[in-house]
Amino acid sequence: MFKHIVLATDGSAAAERASDFAASLARRYEAGVLVLHAMTPPADTLGEPQYSRALHSALEEGRALVAAVASRLHEAGVRELETDVIEGPAIDVILAVLETRKSDLLVIGARGQSPWKGLVLGSVSMAVTQRAACPVLVVK
Repeated sequence: MFKHIVLATDGSAAAERASDFAASLARRYEAGVLVLHAMTPPADTLGEPQYSRALHSALEEGRALVAAVASRLHEAGVRELETDVIEGPAIDVILAVLETRKSDLLVIGARGQSPWKGLVLGSVSMAVTQRAACPVLVVK
């Protein structure tokens, strides 16, 4: 049923729980998993060299995050794994990846890192659920 699963992660507790669901589904259906992180770029008002340092730091943090999640999935028995860190607004990044990769399923946490956006269901998960062309599993 599922051959290509996208797991969107931001390092939150909900995203960690979502990774458990993605691992379970990937094992069950022998699906590949793309661990995706949408990196928020630093403010361009920083100026150089602070902007370059902040961008490099954010990129390294994103790479470390997806590598850790991929390692966890591998330990859980997922055989086919990819990782990607893409700069941009999370909603736009996730929707673009779903479209270009022709994904069968998106797994995402219900609430992300932001404490104020989206009181019950996170603003990113809500927007993606409404606009994605594939099924979306939102994990609380």
